[in-house]
Amino acid sequence: MRLLLPALCVALLLPAAPALAQPATAAIPHEADAALAATVSPKGSGATVLIARGDTILYRRARGMAEAELGMPMAPDQIFRIASITKSFTAALIVQMAERGEVALDAPAARYLPELPLDPRITLRQLLSHTAGIAENDATPQPPFGPGEVPLAQQVARIAARPLRSAPGSEQRYSNSGYMLLGAVIEKVTGQSWDEAMRTRLFVPLGLADTAYDRRDAIVARRVAGYTLAEGQLRNAAAFNMSLPKTAGSLRSSAADLMRWMRALAHGRVVSAAGFAQMAQPALAGVPLQQRYGLGLYIWQIRGQTAIGHTGQIDGFASALLYLPVSDTVIVVLANNDTFDAQTLARRMAAIALGKPYPLPGAGRALPPEAAALAGTYGSDPATSRTLAFAGGRLTLVREGRPAIPLMLDARGDIRFVPDEISYFTPVRDAAGKVIRLDYFAKGEDPALALERVN
Repeated sequence: MRLLLPALCVALLLPAAPALAQPATAAIPHEADAALAATVSPKGSGATVLIARGDTILYRRARGMAEAELGMPMAPDQIFRIASITKSFTAALIVQMAERGEVALDAPAARYLPELPLDPRITLRQLLSHTAGIAENDATPQPPFGPGEVPLAQQVARIAARPLRSAPGSEQRYSNSGYMLLGAVIEKVTGQSWDEAMRTRLFVPLGLADTAYDRRDAIVARRVAGYTLAEGQLRNAAAFNMSLPKTAGSLRSSAADLMRWMRALAHGRVVSAAGFAQMAQPALAGVPLQQRYGLGLYIWQIRGQTAIGHTGQIDGFASALLYLPVSDTVIVVLANNDTFDAQTLARRMAAIALGKPYPLPGAGRALPPEAAALAGTYGSDPATSRTLAFAGGRLTLVREGRPAIPLMLDARGDIRFVPDEISYFTPVRDAAGKVIRLDYFAKGEDPALALERVN
């Protein structure tokens, strides 16, 4: 039997966070409206946002278009493809099965999939935490899968045949392929298809009526169209076979269902409090603060508080789901544009819910001639080194092997990305006024990464 513990007990099992006074809820709708309006055009692709504290929805709004061709506005109850948020469901079912004694998280995956040539060192826990070393691409080019439903068995056979890209347990590298293997474990142990196991063990018991495997040919009421941006123009997203990312990214859902899902997961209605704490515990030491991953969930920091959740991006759609244990708050952002930065908007909404909103993005101020003095390379480590270039009155950031990113200066003189994504650089000067260092605040959060000027 699973223990049903209140959110406070669950929070005690998670990394400690400073106590936080609850912000006044009256300010949340106004500030959230401003953040949504600054991010989503009323005539372009759209997004829906939900903020809930406990069982109380504090904010639920939509902006933009659900169907641009028909001029149909977005509504808060519409249904989106949620892409990799799917992983939180697959992971939770595996953890639930472990608590029922059906699988063991530290057992070799090969125990459950003996027909596949899997490295015997790979465990279910490593697959859950992206530390199994599973390669994403075939070692040699293979014929593409067809447009019809691709059986999971066919996909995992190819995945298992690939050489490992790293030793199991040695590093965290995001792997959709690892989650396909977990789906195969679910099918083998339950005797059901992955989507049927999801339906009978999670969706139906929790009353998630809007959540399902988004089959390619299904007619779904309230499902929005998916878009992308190409050369600054809104375009229909390419057709996508949802059986390809199946157990790693094929679910559809609504904001209300995702709120119910995260609350059920955090409150012991899916796995025990101890099981949820395992999911929300970073699996590998040494991973950067804003990239830490547990079992099917990221563990971030927002305004100094722990935030647990997942993001998703797939052709036509972007999504983010966050949970703040300190205040029992859920944030959902769903967008029907694959270029939309759902995580940044979700972080903004979380900061608003915490009573410490980030400054809204502005146009930035015109670059003065002295901005040329910012040009240079900062940081000697190839993994973190950045070069600022100034040409034609424009400031850009360049990293090896990546396209240049435009930058702007805000009113304080901090260097921000265009479009703004909360992260920023603060120039540090010596007594003579020369820039000697950039302090980089990833996702707008302390501690800063100090990048010393090297030229």
